[in-house]
Amino acid sequence: MRDVHAKTQMRRLLCGAAFVAVMLPSVAVAEPEGDVTPESFVGLRTYSPYANRTYPDQVLFGDMHLHTNLSPDAGLLGTSLTAEDAYRAARGETVTSNTGQPFQLVRPLDFLVVTDHAEYMGLAPMIRGSDPRLLANPHGRWLWESFNAGGARAMEAFASIVEDATLSNDRLGDTGMVEAIWEDFVETADRFNEPGVFSAMTGFEWTSMPGGNNIHRVVVFADGADKTGQVVPFSLLDSEDPQDLWKYMEGYEAKTDGRVLAHVHNGNLSNGTAFGVTEFNGEPMDAAYATQRARWEPIAEITQIKGDGETHPKLSPEDEFADFERWDKGNLDGSAPKEDWMFKYEYGRSALETGLELEASLGVNPYEMGFNGSSDAHTGLASTGEENFFGKMASSEPSPNRFDGEVIRAVDPALRIVKSQESASGLTGV
Repeated sequence: MRDVHAKTQMRRLLCGAAFVAVMLPSVAVAEPEGDVTPESFVGLRTYSPYANRTYPDQVLFGDMHLHTNLSPDAGLLGTSLTAEDAYRAARGETVTSNTGQPFQLVRPLDFLVVTDHAEYMGLAPMIRGSDPRLLANPHGRWLWESFNAGGARAMEAFASIVEDATLSNDRLGDTGMVEAIWEDFVETADRFNEPGVFSAMTGFEWTSMPGGNNIHRVVVFADGADKTGQVVPFSLLDSEDPQDLWKYMEGYEAKTDGRVLAHVHNGNLSNGTAFGVTEFNGEPMDAAYATQRARWEPIAEITQIKGDGETHPKLSPEDEFADFERWDKGNLDGSAPKEDWMFKYEYGRSALETGLELEASLGVNPYEMGFNGSSDAHTGLASTGEENFFGKMASSEPSPNRFDGEVIRAVDPALRIVKSQESASGLTGV
């Protein structure tokens, strides 16, 4: 009986609603006369928040700083994954990691920029493949023999590569190393690029580190292989001065009619040189330098595996999040400790203030910029989630002893950074 009564009540409600709908007079709506177009409603009150919307409202996420086996400090230290593997993983495919483990992102990325070190890019594949161009060079043959011997000889060879790059001592210049892999690399990106689905982009990292202070720049191209294939990366072996890098970028755009930008990363390891008030030569910054910096470096990377670069407790004492993921003991190679005056010129927030101060005196703000995050992983895997983090290097991929060892092996124990301090970070949102 309860069901019958409920059905009767429902019929009455429906009939009543139909009666009201028929008997009510129609609601008058002011409409433009004649042919109606969206422009006809300009000035009229609208109620749909989506009508005539002309700006993008979809957020896209990606990694703008990732290394593969083409970087010597990745490929010579256990990374076997290629640029192709990196793009596949970023698209959400399952790939096998450098330590033989299946890997898949929780959420596929919308874009990826592979940015291997410009210095000795491609050396690791040359050694693995016993490339005759490398073996024809006396130093190249010594490197090949040393890495194949392994152990202490391999570590000695790796130390020599770092020292040569730091001193701009190019003993492999006649091997055609970068030229041998660059064309294939940029064409690989084109193959994986799917407009509207996934953007496979290319770039490189310029690894300048005067005095052990990190002033690296990640260079990102907006173009395909038809343009990026006309140049090769600019490296520390060409110059350690960022102004020379900017000249290279200007030359690229002039030659190809393409687009390129750069961003500094890890100001927290620069010992006060990432966002300073002087030029590379130590002279006070002038308006021309400030204009170039603003033109070529419109963003700064403020979060990644090597710690937070937004702010510091000494700069933001009332911000309870300022103490998050700090790498603040010294510079990148652990050769010099941090001093309090340096913090202001290392972090993103204070850089914005420094930019306004410089604008007041120069008329130009060199640090009028946006912020981004990237991984800087050297595994070919853009893994940035705590629950799916595969570390910075192949040696810190998941294992019982993944956090044993050091990232910054400073002579002074107080300046050392250990693997357990690696941050699961970060991504860029656009």
